[in-house]
Amino acid sequence: MKNLVVALLLFFSLEICTAQNKEGVRFLDVSFEQAFEQAMQEGKQVFVNYTTKGCAPCRMMEMSVYTNDSIADKMNKNFISIKLDPIKDKSLEKRAREVHQIKGFPTMLFFNANGELISKNVGGKDVKEFNLILDEVLK
Repeated sequence: MKNLVVALLLFFSLEICTAQNKEGVRFLDVSFEQAFEQAMQEGKQVFVNYTTKGCAPCRMMEMSVYTNDSIADKMNKNFISIKLDPIKDKSLEKRAREVHQIKGFPTMLFFNANGELISKNVGGKDVKEFNLILDEVLK
């Protein structure tokens, strides 16, 4: 029994370490404008994830969707991805509220490199739902 408990603890600790080492979607720490400059240079689209610290669906997506290998591969290959928190960074609040009409979190915006909005999605998504959104955006 003692060996079983030790084995289970070892297994779960390895799983946690492995999950923490997953790269997932690469969110760059750049401004909105810098994301579009980089997208133009690299021939990619832009993904803007409006999120905030206290958002449970945002955390769920960070832990399960953005770490999914299939999602991460598609996102990293095709998008410059950034996270914006208009509650934490008040300089983003006006753009979020007035320009992008953010009314809830998470709100996920997909733009082409020219800044044209392709898709806007509000609320937490699971891997399957997010994958469908990606497939539609990438058509």
